[in-house]
Order: sequence, then structure tokens, then C-alpha cells
Amino acid sequence: MTTSSGPRYLTLRLLCANAVGMVAFLSAFVVAEDFAIALIAGLIVGAIGYVASSAVVDYAAAGAGGEHD
Repeated sequence: MTTSSGPRYLTLRLLCANAVGMVAFLSAFVVAEDFAIALIAGLIVGAIGYVASSAVVDYAAAGAGGEHD
């Protein structure tokens, strides 16, 4: 999806957040064996992954020659 200001990387950010959130959920579920704790851990780490995905977006923007939001 491109806009007048260049490509947007929302999908890439969501994929990064989803990946780390799933790993955190599964890891916490294996360790704690409690669904609620695993769900909370997955959500928290997923949110951190969304914020930290700016490094991945910067890399993708540099490869595409575009700007990111």
C-alpha cells in the first residue's frame, strides 16, 4: 500500500508484533502452564515487538528507497 508520502509498513509492524507475541505466549505457557499468564505475557511482549519493529521498518525502507511512518 503506497500513499503520496511513500510506502507504509503497518503490515510489517503487525507481523513483527505477532511473531514475538506468539513466541512469548508459547514460552510463558510452557513455563507457567497458565493460560491467563501466557496471554498477558504475549500481549505485553507483542506490544514491545510492535514498538521495536521500527528497526525492521528502517531496514525495509532503506531497501525499498522509501520513507516510513
